[in-house]
Amino acid sequence: MKRVFLDTNILMDAVEFRKFGAEANAILDLCRAGEIEACAATMSFATMSYLLRHHPKEEIHEIFQDLSDAIEVVSVDTSQFIQAMLYGPVGDFEDLLQYRCAIAAGCEIIITNDIDDFQEFCQIPCLSARDFLFALKNSQIM
Repeated sequence: MKRVFLDTNILMDAVEFRKFGAEANAILDLCRAGEIEACAATMSFATMSYLLRHHPKEEIHEIFQDLSDAIEVVSVDTSQFIQAMLYGPVGDFEDLLQYRCAIAAGCEIIITNDIDDFQEFCQIPCLSARDFLFALKNSQIM
C-alpha cells in the first residue's frame, strides 16, 4: 500500500464541500476504511483553523478530530524547514514545506488540487484528487 500525503486544499475541499469535495471525501472514506494510508501536516490544521474561523470552535474541534482519526498528522520540523530554505526561492514556500514534510513522512504520492504549485520542486508524483481516484480504480496505484 502506497503512503499518500494530503495537501491542505484536499482537506479543505472535503470539509467545506468545495468544487472537489466529493473526490476529497472519497479519499478520506478510503482512509477510514483502511484501504489507503494517508497523512497531512500539522501546519495544514493551523491553516484550516484560520480558514474555518467563521465556524463555531466546537465544530472545528470535531472536524479536526474526525480528520485525525482518518489520517496520520505529521509535523514539519526544523530540518524540513532548512531543506526548504536550501532549495532557494520558490513560488509557494508553504507547498515546498508540505513537500519536505511528505518526503520525511515516507509518502510516495502527493494529492493536491494545486498541482502547478508543486511542479517547480516536487520529485514524487503529484495527483489531483480526481486523478488519484481514477488511478486507484484502474489499479495503476498500489
